[in-house]
Amino acid sequence: MTDAKNMFFVILLGIIPVLGAQVLLPELTGPHSIGLRNLELVDYDRVDPFSPSDSPRDLMVTLYYPTSTASSLHRPLAPQFSPATASYVDSLLTLPPGTASSLTTRAHLDAPLGNEGSQAPVLLFSHGFGFTRGLYTSLLQDLASWGWIAVAVDHPYDAAVVEYPDGRTVHARNWSWPLDAPVRELVLNTRVADLLFVLEQLGGTDKLKGGLHMQQLTDRTIENDTLAPIFNVSRVVALGHSFGGATAVEALLNSSAVIAAADLDGFLYGPVVRLGTEKPVLVLGFPEHFATDDPTAAPGWPALHGWKKDFTVAGTVHESYTDYPVFADIWGDEGPEAGNVAGKRMVEIQRTYIDAFFRKFLLNVEDDGFLSSNSSQFSEVVLRRSGS
Repeated sequence: MTDAKNMFFVILLGIIPVLGAQVLLPELTGPHSIGLRNLELVDYDRVDPFSPSDSPRDLMVTLYYPTSTASSLHRPLAPQFSPATASYVDSLLTLPPGTASSLTTRAHLDAPLGNEGSQAPVLLFSHGFGFTRGLYTSLLQDLASWGWIAVAVDHPYDAAVVEYPDGRTVHARNWSWPLDAPVRELVLNTRVADLLFVLEQLGGTDKLKGGLHMQQLTDRTIENDTLAPIFNVSRVVALGHSFGGATAVEALLNSSAVIAAADLDGFLYGPVVRLGTEKPVLVLGFPEHFATDDPTAAPGWPALHGWKKDFTVAGTVHESYTDYPVFADIWGDEGPEAGNVAGKRMVEIQRTYIDAFFRKFLLNVEDDGFLSSNSSQFSEVVLRRSGS
């Protein structure tokens, strides 16, 4: 890093929100305080097809959820990244070692899931290929502040890095995109199985396979060591970026519980392209890129037979749908390309459209016109294609 960039970094630290050594992500915009909990969930019934030792599929998951202010006040704010992931982000953004470890969420670590969250709708999230679940924190924490339980899943061996509570790490395999079609479909099917396994675990009655007793998430008292499910997983929604968008849409075909999907700039692949789906799909992407339609494969848009809208956001690139724009606001644009839309604005756009879409189809709440046509409130957003 140059001296000029070091100076720029120091100057920026003087003007962004700082709490001690913490660099805070954008403020929440919703009415709820939120909690955050990291879980390790092991699927002992499924051998990881990418593990060199034929071990069970071992997932790391982050829950972002509404909590009461009273129950969360004494809980510290959670860091955005685990230590190994923070080191990866330092390298990715060419930051001084230890810099990304200062990034801090607006979520209270391990706060109880209070009355605000016990009946909140569940949103499953799948990261992009080669990314990691923590790189979408600004959006997911803001969705939680509007009443969602956002469940972000890392997909080992295609996530950049996955760090477990005991310090083990799993790094991405030496794959490069585009993947050969058979490998791509295996990765896609594995990712969908990850989401559905997590959904199954969240619907458990008293204990997750990963070892979390459900009382740890609530203020409730367990009688006779049993507890009714605290998450409503009978009807949920799925969201993903890039290959995670393909994962979210594919989940529509694999589970009756997943009733709608939002795709952030992701080509579609797999059985859903061949068989189609009647379920609603929202697409957000950058203008020069026909999200859903890989030019080297069968187009995905025609396979969406139900309600569908494809919005573009001017000034964005593929990586704009991560936390990269937020990082650019903080540290400048020396890292990966983030587009020309400011981080806080990018979070607002995504949260507004995603929240309106999922409320419409999961909660039967009509939107304020955002989904029907172009909006003067978001002049960057243009409706490109629609159907049904």
